[in-house]
Amino acid sequence: MRIVFLGTAAAVSTPSRDNTSLLVNDFLIDCSGNLFGKMKKVGYDPLKLQGIIITHGHVDHIYGLPSLIEMLRLSGRRDPLKIYVGRHFYELTEVYLEMHGLLYQEKGFEIELRAVNYEKQLLINDSKISIETFPVKHSVPNIGLKIRSNGVTVIYTSDTELCEDMIDLFNDVDLLIHESTCSYLYSKKTEGHTCAEDAARFAQLSNAKVLCLVHIGPEIDGNETKLINELKQYFLGKILIPNDLDRIVL
Repeated sequence: MRIVFLGTAAAVSTPSRDNTSLLVNDFLIDCSGNLFGKMKKVGYDPLKLQGIIITHGHVDHIYGLPSLIEMLRLSGRRDPLKIYVGRHFYELTEVYLEMHGLLYQEKGFEIELRAVNYEKQLLINDSKISIETFPVKHSVPNIGLKIRSNGVTVIYTSDTELCEDMIDLFNDVDLLIHESTCSYLYSKKTEGHTCAEDAARFAQLSNAKVLCLVHIGPEIDGNETKLINELKQYFLGKILIPNDLDRIVL
């Protein structure tokens, strides 16, 4: 499994971090700015995308979608593209794309917009990868993702408060990608989000092998080494705070 961190920031970007988006094999998770250019920069051909998953409709997770679709069209994509979005934001996404004339184009490609329920659901299952959804605790309905490929299991929480009642789902994962909008070192907890210290405690409880923090708030950016040293008292495994365009191969 190959994971590329196309963006790692929370809702407020920084000079070094754009809003969080992940490329997992040939699937894009959330859609911030200039993802076409970023995929090209890391050596990935955006025309190979098999699908896009929008975890929820907050602007930092969806605003780049029309631009990406248009760039794919202008670059010659003709294969259909599946876009999965939580059912609360299905109509919003449909209107958003229609505003830009992207859903129905004579010289383009078919967009298959699919509504996703907020429950455990096997979304994608083929010979190379499976992606299962599960509900998380955010300020709006939202989904996290459990991803399996080549015997490796990865959890991506998306934006969420700590989900201690779902520890069985998280148990013994190879890589836990947990949001970390805040840290008690610099500020108080933000509603609908998780502080890095709590994510580290949860990673230890769930026996995760590696903890990777994304959706990084502005106060954490530039203080990653200090924060990782702080988190070592809560989690005994490996801790990563990736930069934009970093990648992990599992």
